[in-house]
Amino acid sequence: MSRLGGGGDISAIFVHAGAGFHAPHNEKAHLETCDNAARVAMAVLKNGGSAVDAVEAAIMVLEDSDITNAGYNSNLNIEGKVECDATMVDHLGRSGAVGATAQVKNPISLARVILDASSRPLSLSRVPPNFLVGQGATEYAYEHGLVVLPPDALISPGARDRWKHWRRELEAATLRERKQHGDHDPHRAFIRRSVSVNPAQMLEPLSRPASVTGISSPVVIKGTTADPRLTRQPHGITPPAGPDCSPSDSPRVKDAKFVDGIQHAASATWPSGDGNLSLTDGNSPSPSAVEPLRSSDATEIDRVNDTVGAIAIDSYGNIAAGSSSGGIGMKHRGRIGPAALVGIGTFVIPVDPGDPEATSVATVTSGTGEHIATTMAASTCASRVYYSHRRCKDGSLEEVTEEEAIRAVIADDFMAHPGVRGSISHGAIGIVSVKKSVDGIFLYFAHNTDSFALASMSSADKKPVCVMSRSSGGGSIAQGGRACRPKR
Repeated sequence: MSRLGGGGDISAIFVHAGAGFHAPHNEKAHLETCDNAARVAMAVLKNGGSAVDAVEAAIMVLEDSDITNAGYNSNLNIEGKVECDATMVDHLGRSGAVGATAQVKNPISLARVILDASSRPLSLSRVPPNFLVGQGATEYAYEHGLVVLPPDALISPGARDRWKHWRRELEAATLRERKQHGDHDPHRAFIRRSVSVNPAQMLEPLSRPASVTGISSPVVIKGTTADPRLTRQPHGITPPAGPDCSPSDSPRVKDAKFVDGIQHAASATWPSGDGNLSLTDGNSPSPSAVEPLRSSDATEIDRVNDTVGAIAIDSYGNIAAGSSSGGIGMKHRGRIGPAALVGIGTFVIPVDPGDPEATSVATVTSGTGEHIATTMAASTCASRVYYSHRRCKDGSLEEVTEEEAIRAVIADDFMAHPGVRGSISHGAIGIVSVKKSVDGIFLYFAHNTDSFALASMSSADKKPVCVMSRSSGGGSIAQGGRACRPKR
């Protein structure tokens, strides 16, 4: 059978388990998880599976792990509940995504179902969705036969322990703030803000609809208290569902800590060729400003950003990418992270039918979600790697190598972006980008965090090649890569 795309007979899978800081004593567990995900995905590819099949299989392994922040063991939101994000993008750039969805065992599978359904016509010329959120996404999963669990089934003991710790810290911080500002009104949260100007007042008198005449005056709330029964209860802090559990005896879940933004950088390399790794181990980072769950040195605690991802190329040369995440800890209910957003957490540039090189690029990201969204990191990086460009200070683009291009994405398009530079929180990012052409499959990765856990495997490899990229920090950007070439 003739092959349908560039890349020849070779297929490959690339996975990452999040950018951040991975404690040295947990490194083996993180890499084992990446190794397992790569092995499962390669088995799918070698048995004729598509790139989308392989991405789904790899991320399902990561979601089912008790050491990643996706699916089971996801961070809990401020109400003590699990809300997950996921995206799947195929070789044509079509996507399926879910955001803030609860009770779905494998969010990436729901994203896959939405992707598949988006290409099937609906009655009465309705447009099928490619992005669902909240309860609607959960109901869609149930309707399509996916595993929907009780609300507490995805809450691991480690995630519950982290949430309880963060809740105590939040309550203490809130109490200190109230004392500092002399605010002791228990009903303040229930008072609605005054409306200083009603939009109806800005209309010309002759064009004002009769229906708004009764509300032409501003609404002003007088007094300092309000009856809570007269207003909707805001989303507060409630214990997570299920019985209380004692702290987990597993050190890797008890010590795990997930934050949205890491202040240290990394520098390690993953050379192309036969898969031999060359790492430069750095010094331990400085302690985190956040109190750990137990008294210990900061180097003993995982601080891993929220998104896991995978990129696959099947034997027909088709590429696909996906991301999944439980989001940041104590997030507001309904918060959507980059793992659910195409062009931000996941992006694919399809093959141009007129391109003799049959080039395509897929990119997945991990890091500070709000900053990644501000910079459109996945689509920006994919474009830079596809064209081998970097942005100059005057805004023009110059031709460089792919390694220089991905480095410049972090240094110039991300860290130097006004929205990131002027932010109150540090910008952290890890990027995995794969470029496929008739010459082969090429992996490029870079990050400005302390560490980045990755694994790759081609159909020519006997086992996955895993790496924990590390450095001593200092604001440097770590990067590396690998080449997988077809047989001639």
